[in-house]
Parts: sequence; structure tokens; C-alpha cells
Amino acid sequence: MAAKFLTIIALAAFGLTSLAQPASNPDGHPTGGSQPATGAINGRTLFLRNCAHCHGATAHGDDGPDLHDLGFTDDWIANRIRKGKAGQMTAFAGKLKLAEIAALVAYVQSLK
Repeated sequence: MAAKFLTIIALAAFGLTSLAQPASNPDGHPTGGSQPATGAINGRTLFLRNCAHCHGATAHGDDGPDLHDLGFTDDWIANRIRKGKAGQMTAFAGKLKLAEIAALVAYVQSLK
């Protein structure tokens, strides 16, 4: 009886451990980039979905300007994302949540 109980505990622990491991590709590399499993917002993913069509996938500029080393405050960048710039940049206040804008700001500020 005790051996059966220990086997069940060991199998349960193994199952929980395997659930805690990040998903991986067939080559063994983790999937999902740097986005935590908790569902936290990924600034790079938001950037690629909302901004890359103007600023380029690497944010080095295309129709929109290069976003590396901007030198602006977080508040300034967040305001620009929310309000846009007439004739030059779409306002995202109605499309993105505050947390998504904050994630975009963090991502843009990380570009060096």
C-alpha cells in the first residue's frame, strides 16, 4: 500500500514538473519568446502587430522614424502612442489598453 501511494505521489510530482517546463520546439528551444507564461503583455509582440508596418520590424524606421535611443521620457512616449501625431502617426488610445501602452513604452525604451 505504501509503495502504491509513493508511486502515485512520484507520478503526480513528475506531471506537475513537466507542466511547469516552458514549451519547446522540436529542436528543444523554448517557444513564446520572452513572454512569461502568466500571460503578461509582451511589448515586442505588440510592437510587431501595431507599429512595425511603419517603423519596421527592427524599429530602425521605414515610413515612421527609427525608434532606437530616442532620449524621451516614458510619459512622452506613452502620450505619443496614445494621441499619435496629426498626419504622421495613428493614435492608439482607442485600440490599446494602458498596460499594452506601458509594455510598448518599455520595449521602445529597451531599443539601443
